[in-house]
Amino acid sequence: MRRDIQRAPRPRHAAAVALLAAGIAWPGIAGAQVFGQLLDSEIPLTTQTGRNQGVLDRAKPELAPIGLPLGSFRIYPDVTGGVGITTNVVGATEDARSDTYAAISPQVAIQSDWGRHSLRGVVNYSGVRYRWTSPRDEDGFLAELSGRLDVVGDTQISGATSYRRTYESQQEANFPVNGAGSVAVDQARGMLRAAVVTNRLRWTFNGDFNSFRYNDTVSTTGARLNLSFRDRDVYRGTVRAEYQLSPDNSIFAQGTYRKTDYVTTNPLDDRTSDEWRGGVGAIADVTDLLRIAGGLGYFRRTYASPVFVPIGGLAIDLRADYYLSPITTISAVVSRQPEEAAIRGSPGYIATRGGIRVNHELLRSLVPYLGFDYFTGDFKIIDRNDRGVIATGGFEYTLNRRWVLSLDSTYSSRQSSGTQRGPGINEFRALTSMKFRI
Repeated sequence: MRRDIQRAPRPRHAAAVALLAAGIAWPGIAGAQVFGQLLDSEIPLTTQTGRNQGVLDRAKPELAPIGLPLGSFRIYPDVTGGVGITTNVVGATEDARSDTYAAISPQVAIQSDWGRHSLRGVVNYSGVRYRWTSPRDEDGFLAELSGRLDVVGDTQISGATSYRRTYESQQEANFPVNGAGSVAVDQARGMLRAAVVTNRLRWTFNGDFNSFRYNDTVSTTGARLNLSFRDRDVYRGTVRAEYQLSPDNSIFAQGTYRKTDYVTTNPLDDRTSDEWRGGVGAIADVTDLLRIAGGLGYFRRTYASPVFVPIGGLAIDLRADYYLSPITTISAVVSRQPEEAAIRGSPGYIATRGGIRVNHELLRSLVPYLGFDYFTGDFKIIDRNDRGVIATGGFEYTLNRRWVLSLDSTYSSRQSSGTQRGPGINEFRALTSMKFRI
């Protein structure tokens, strides 16, 4: 630890207000989980069919980057830099302390320019440096290669491999109770997917592997916290059968097997498990303006260690898009699924989330947004329940092909109850950034 986190000076409230008035916003680059969720859905659902287009999906060729030619590929380099502020830098329950930070994120993407098949590569670095709280500094990165082989008609084979370092949000239920530093997670991933289409029936077969390794962090007293007990490997296999009722509507059934293998040898931390999940769903136009996609199912997870009892229940993954007008899209999501626990004595918790987001094209180059999410975490075996809200707002202003100005702000609040409750955390965070691209 390069600086004493207990003695860092507190910026005055007036200074924080002045920063916001100057346009400093809340973290996109420095946000939780820099490159998305740790474990994405096995086969992602989409509501896009071409019949309706959301504000963020509409093509704007006059504002899109052109890139650089390289044979039958195009290279798209960009770099994003920003400054931000947080009102609770170490997630304190009491005596929260503000801090400011700078963020930088260069990226290079290469995309094939072929008529058939596709190959794409991305290399990204995401660095964050806090003024007073160096244990919260971040050095995230991503290296990913993905491709698609068009076999015949709509039958395709796709695959991806990646290695990344991302960071866990201090609002997450598993964040260390006395953690004062960032929690870095190294993830290696491999995926292979085949989609076979015969008339109106589409079969999708998916297999993937994810390895998670947690880096040590620092406690509020400056002691080193070893998080290696959370290291695990996850293997998943999924089959989905989807029947096309019409060009824009389909129903499907899906089954998934998941094996989670923990590296630890401590039986109190060994949550090695087998999980089966099955469900049905639909992708449908409810009206000319409303489109939904999602499924309902049941999961059952059993543990190798006798310390943990099996858990099971309803699994939900739903999304709805309401196209209020060509320039306004309202999206809502609801999910319920089991999550891995890092609290001793609990095998896991059931995470339930619901959210809504509004994107409005104020100008063709200016898209502001507002969002609100509510989440709960119901821990199994132990007496603990978490509740929280996340409110977001900001905009993206595309000045031209090369310059994009953005503002992202987030207010998050998590409260915990029960005899083994976690800390209650409130935080307001913002980031103003500028992207240069070619």
